[in-house]
Amino acid sequence: MPGMVEHYCDRLNDAVRRCGTPAVVGLDPVLENLPPLLRPRDRRAESAARAVAAFCRGVINAVAPHVPAVKINIGFFEPFYGAGIEAYGETIAYAHERGLLVIGDVKRGDIGSTAALYARAHLDDPPFEDIDPARVPDAITLAPYMGVGAMQPFIETAARLGRGLYLLVRPSDPGADEVHEFGEGPRFYEHLADLVHRWGFSEELLGRCGLSCVGAVVAPKDAESTQALRELLPHTPLLVPGYGAQGATMEACRPLFRADGTGAVVNASRSVIYAYNQPRFALRAPEDWTSAVEEAAREFAADAGRALEPA
Repeated sequence: MPGMVEHYCDRLNDAVRRCGTPAVVGLDPVLENLPPLLRPRDRRAESAARAVAAFCRGVINAVAPHVPAVKINIGFFEPFYGAGIEAYGETIAYAHERGLLVIGDVKRGDIGSTAALYARAHLDDPPFEDIDPARVPDAITLAPYMGVGAMQPFIETAARLGRGLYLLVRPSDPGADEVHEFGEGPRFYEHLADLVHRWGFSEELLGRCGLSCVGAVVAPKDAESTQALRELLPHTPLLVPGYGAQGATMEACRPLFRADGTGAVVNASRSVIYAYNQPRFALRAPEDWTSAVEEAAREFAADAGRALEPA
């Protein structure tokens, strides 16, 4: 890395080691699923955005002692228009205040000057004195389907500022299989994995840990193809979706880690942030919803921590 900027993967590895787990909690706040005492009593977008932001602060407070990072999905804030974008930025800044790394789940991907502007908006240091730099996530997700020209502005920005990228390679949603599993011979996700490896494998993009700032989103499927993807991406940090509510286990995720237990983080969203809706927590007082979230986060962190043991 040029200058004194610390590489994203080095910072992430340090945080994972400090917490003893590669668990990442995903913040996907659906207004209708919030605890009843947080739901707004009017139909104003600002009220809805404030409710979502308050919920996210409660979740962050509950999970911060147990995990190194959170993933904040901007799509759950955008329905509230400008107030939602404000709440998204506030949530990133609050997670940073609590010592967490933040992955902004924005899934952007376009060509030319549009890509450069997306990179400026979601990854670069703000050029305006009235925007808090703490609102910028440490890493973001991207859709790589427009090719290297669409990714290059993000790669350059990430390398310059010590931030990270996770490019969609193999989604967890079964509905995506008709795209990614299509055809004979190499699957589409294998082609994407090859591209991501090539785009991210250069000396200036690698950290001390040997991982690139250009990562991939890879969901575990069958054991054979999951292991094959890790082998196609030897220097690529992985963001692993699908754990918890979507049914993936840590046993299924384990092949996506390197032999020394590094190289991947595992995300869980609904199974943690809505834990208060689980029957086992039904007798708790409604205002005690964060204790259920914390207990679920602690359990998730402990389960994910087993992946750090060398294979």
